[in-house]
Amino acid sequence: MAGTRLPDTPYDDQGLPLALGVIGCGAMGAALAELFSARGFPVHLAGGRRRTAEALAARLPSAVAADPETVAAMARLLILATPVHASRTEVAPRIGHLLGGKVLVDVSNPLPSDLHGTGYHSAAELIADAFPKSPIVKGLNCVSARQVRAFARGGPPPTVPVTGDDREAKQCVTRLLRTAGFDVADAGPLRNSRWIEGLTELLRRIGQEEGLGDAVGFRLLRLGGEPPEDAWQDSRTSGPAFVPRKENRT
Repeated sequence: MAGTRLPDTPYDDQGLPLALGVIGCGAMGAALAELFSARGFPVHLAGGRRRTAEALAARLPSAVAADPETVAAMARLLILATPVHASRTEVAPRIGHLLGGKVLVDVSNPLPSDLHGTGYHSAAELIADAFPKSPIVKGLNCVSARQVRAFARGGPPPTVPVTGDDREAKQCVTRLLRTAGFDVADAGPLRNSRWIEGLTELLRRIGQEEGLGDAVGFRLLRLGGEPPEDAWQDSRTSGPAFVPRKENRT
């Protein structure tokens, strides 16, 4: 693929954190921006008409707000945190041709109407079709903004399955997520995104049945193997794979 060489790690040649871009500053985009900013990554933010990016950048260290075109130019890796329809019809026409092969992380979950009549079985495949110049990695879609914030405050890390067809891009995203402290599981090629998008719906239904809402996540149990060297380990948080208690909503 022509364009910018994909980063091998979340750090540049001088050992400094890569600049990350977040397109979409709703609940999930804001939670991820807060997490990565707290982990020391420079974050470039692009929001919508409500100036959410400006408000968010004002309270985060190493964060700046800009238009999507500027974020696409400045960031080395971008997180796409906009609804599928908006990503395809609004974001892609504005920045798709500017990305130059930069990695794009799709965190969306599709509505039934997003997939109807498209011939695709996942939002990630739709996003890949809309951004043909960039390697797409699916991840973080089955983690809620509430869980990201709980994790950032020291809670147990959920498992984040990732899929992608570009090996280097998937490795870079895996290292970024592990650097942030997440447990990461390789779920194979991008076509497998349908399964981790389906996992989101399963977790949502469990949350409804258990009265836990979006506080439900999951942790992959690996038997008979050693955890990754950089996997987060803390015996204080070992235990049930699902969040065990109800929390007051604000």
